[in-house]
Amino acid sequence: MFRRLIVMAFGFLIATGVGAAFLVITAMFDPATREAGLVSVMTGLFAAFDAALDGGDPSESLSAIGFVLWAIFIATCAAPLAIAALIGEVAGARSLVWYSGVSGFLAGASPWIARAARGLERTQSVSDGEGRLALLFFLTGALTGAIYWLIAAPSSSRPAPLENARTP
Repeated sequence: MFRRLIVMAFGFLIATGVGAAFLVITAMFDPATREAGLVSVMTGLFAAFDAALDGGDPSESLSAIGFVLWAIFIATCAAPLAIAALIGEVAGARSLVWYSGVSGFLAGASPWIARAARGLERTQSVSDGEGRLALLFFLTGALTGAIYWLIAAPSSSRPAPLENARTP
């Protein structure tokens, strides 16, 4: 049991790390995502510089950028994989489709889940930019689920327990 928990934790850490790297790299290759990310970061940096020039605390603006990046990481890499892994362990799922599909679906749906949880408008409509981000989040979640499955999914090659074994 302890060995299984270690393997699960190791698989989770490796999968979320690879997923975070994948998210950053693919966001840099997509022109729309790269532009939106660059505008957001530059706005935050200019707000930090403005706060520093006004005698305020520039760390608030920088911490806001860090918080947004952390929230994106949690919503696309960690939380969907954690939910898929916990349900998969309890249910005894051994399928790549389970781990990759559920993690990808939850990561792709994370913007709409967050909006619905806050009671915000527009939970039914999708813009072009949101669709691109949802696809990127889905691919990131599917990758994290697949890597977790490769490392930590229980194998089906375990011998069945001997019940009713007769001794000669």
